[in-house]
Amino acid sequence: MGPESILLSISAEGEGVYSFACPVCMEAVEKQADRKIVSLLVSAGVATAGRGSDAVALAGEVPAVSSPALTMDDLIQFHFMLEDDSYLERFLDR
Repeated sequence: MGPESILLSISAEGEGVYSFACPVCMEAVEKQADRKIVSLLVSAGVATAGRGSDAVALAGEVPAVSSPALTMDDLIQFHFMLEDDSYLERFLDR
């Protein structure tokens, strides 16, 4: 799943919520994002919207999925990448 498949709404405090369509069942998924996850998603090119009237209009919109399905291995690798502060620092310094 590429960054074009995810929509991120960011609050004034720098935290947010990201949403996407599950590549397997096509159900809408919405997850909370702390500042670290917001930074990672933004640096990866995920589209953003501020919370407020724009975010409310976009809340029901789930980007189309055109990438291969996310595998369990992909998810596990992403989990470990998010927990590795040195990886995130290197990624954000690009």
